[in-house]
Amino acid sequence: MKLEYKVLWFEDQFDEIKGDVERLEELVSEFGFVPNFIHKDKITANEIEVLSSRLEFYNPYDLIIFDYDLGGQSENGLSIAAQLRSKIFTDMIFYSGQIPQNLRRMLFENEVDGVFIIHRDTFYDDIEPIIEDHIKKMSDLNNMRGVVMSETSQMDVELREIFIAKSKGLSEQELEDTFNFLKDRLSKQLREKQVKIDGLASLEEAVSNHLMTTFDQIRVALKSISGELGKGILKDQSLVHKVQVERNKLAHQKAELTADGRMLLHGKKEFVEYNFDEFKRLRNELVGAYSNISKLSE
Repeated sequence: MKLEYKVLWFEDQFDEIKGDVERLEELVSEFGFVPNFIHKDKITANEIEVLSSRLEFYNPYDLIIFDYDLGGQSENGLSIAAQLRSKIFTDMIFYSGQIPQNLRRMLFENEVDGVFIIHRDTFYDDIEPIIEDHIKKMSDLNNMRGVVMSETSQMDVELREIFIAKSKGLSEQELEDTFNFLKDRLSKQLREKQVKIDGLASLEEAVSNHLMTTFDQIRVALKSISGELGKGILKDQSLVHKVQVERNKLAHQKAELTADGRMLLHGKKEFVEYNFDEFKRLRNELVGAYSNISKLSE
């Protein structure tokens, strides 16, 4: 649920495949993603273990690509595939100048499953449909909703930070004028909203207007007419309320991916760490909230 398409790529002779890399970057860009290809020319067994543990914790990569022969200073592609596949299931592409049948045999003998095999001589032709299909799977409505929410939330954070930074260079008069301009604009919007509220003709019209009547206002109003069941399901700090509060935090707080692979969400005073277990918890809470809401219509 992002605009960046991130690839971890192991190859000790990138100059030889520079043309293929550029073509893949163009392909990813054509599909509306920002290509971010992380190049590594070697990796030791210990580094693979550290990497696999970090990626199990939080994995930002959409795809992992590796050549079979990475030179004498590195583990080969087979070792990378075997060790990473034991902990993560990101799509992987394994290529070599050797015929694909040999690579498949080596993967089979080492009990490594779920890895695409392509021949170096036909690298781009073989990898293009794989990446195209992968990106198409990421392009359904739910993913795009997530992309839009995530990216516009990041824009919101950055615009506010830019505003604050630029305001520090203003004179006292400019600060006062800008502050008054913003207050006047907010007051005007409140007055316009009040006019629209006064013009509402029915309860159905008010409830149906997503811009004027927010989720939280609906939750509180519905609680008042849903008896004891509704009071429990829709009360403050209920599951329905909690997932909405968390949605607002996810939408409006700044995210940070740390060097050790942790995803942090920064609030005003503290940060919250999101990882596989936290996302699992959030999905379960969403399922529970939906289940509770469905009880109200029974």
